[in-house]
Amino acid sequence: MRVLRITAFQETVCYTRPFANKVTETYPLPPFSTVKGMIHAVMDAKELIPFSLSIQGDYETMMIDYRTTYLVKKNTVNMPIIIDGLAIDSPNFPDMTSMPLYTHMLYNVNLVIHVKAKEKILRQLYKSFQTNCSCVSLGRQEDLLRIDNVELVSLKELDLYKGARLAHSMYIPTKVIQEDEMASGIPYNLNWTYEIKNGIREWDRIPTVYFAKDKLINEDILSDGVFYDDAGYVVIFNE
Repeated sequence: MRVLRITAFQETVCYTRPFANKVTETYPLPPFSTVKGMIHAVMDAKELIPFSLSIQGDYETMMIDYRTTYLVKKNTVNMPIIIDGLAIDSPNFPDMTSMPLYTHMLYNVNLVIHVKAKEKILRQLYKSFQTNCSCVSLGRQEDLLRIDNVELVSLKELDLYKGARLAHSMYIPTKVIQEDEMASGIPYNLNWTYEIKNGIREWDRIPTVYFAKDKLINEDILSDGVFYDDAGYVVIFNE
């Protein structure tokens, strides 16, 4: 099986978790939908491109950033305004209040992303990365992504009897995890695709477990669908 492997780096980033209250929390790795959006942006795609992802990586530490959020009441709904980084004075509106907003930031993030798709799509994606002339973001728009290497690699099926250790922390879909191992990682329901219904996005989510670096992956942990590449990275796709 041939796939595309992307190795990348981010100095600081926040992979924002939805519905966090008063603190902007981050996922430990970019969720599937975030990477999917980045790939579509690099390819300048106008329609949904079918592919699967395997995402792994690690960060050095987590920091907490601070910014001021201004809240303006409009028809009894609080409208947040954030102006940090803008060369303008603080706004002044009737019924305006302010509050501190803390943002969790990951520092020195190394990522390894494998993309599985038809050969034609992989070659198009490879060419898009090679010819891309704009900055690539992953997370928020200001979270720049440094692309270190993009290459087509071959995968082999992993012998789960022998097993292998994770080179990086990794998202693994619950569908391949043995039932009694579900609690050995951190569970997440990660967004993947959506439909717009009544003007609102309704997401299909993938139940996933985040396993830490050096976790031994063998037949006691997973059932099937495990591969490895020429660099020894364990690869498990989300579909």
